[in-house]
Amino acid sequence: MQLQSRFRSARRLTSLTAALLLAALLVVPSSSLALAQAPPGGSPIVLVNADREVVERKKKGDFVARPIFDREIYALYYGIRDADTGDWTTAMYRIKGGEKRLREGWEYGFEYPALNEQPDLDPERAYLLVMLARETSGSAPHTFHAVIPIHQPGRIWDRILGALDPARWARAVARWVIEGVHGTLCGVVEKASGSDAANCGTD
Repeated sequence: MQLQSRFRSARRLTSLTAALLLAALLVVPSSSLALAQAPPGGSPIVLVNADREVVERKKKGDFVARPIFDREIYALYYGIRDADTGDWTTAMYRIKGGEKRLREGWEYGFEYPALNEQPDLDPERAYLLVMLARETSGSAPHTFHAVIPIHQPGRIWDRILGALDPARWARAVARWVIEGVHGTLCGVVEKASGSDAANCGTD
């Protein structure tokens, strides 16, 4: 009887040991896999100038983009979507070259269009720039978005007059003051330049 009791205890101990070994074998590969997929450095890529102007729009619809990331990245892809419908306007393209080390991070500047097959963009419409950045060849891509704005005239006088345009001011109390300043500046600019200013049109 004592022998059978010892035999049962030995079987229970063997079963428990086998179960523990099996659990250890299952846990080790999964933890290794999780560590291998974790982003290097433990933090995601950051678009440093996300709250500033990433894209500079040109008068013919083309643009220059200057995204700045907080670290050097392995690969950067971009595509363009319609801001109203969300439809893809272009395919995805990979950026090669153009990186520059700055004090705040790495700038990856590029121009659009750069290829003959890239479609033209309407300068009077806004678009959405979609960027995929990969830190290493094996890491998952991080998605970033930036607005491709409507083209605005680049002359300094047009910018000043545009900022003082009464239609852009919400406070009705100050409207007559703004209208007076705007009208005076329009006259000065037109006399100085000898041509009509772009923002002096009447409603």
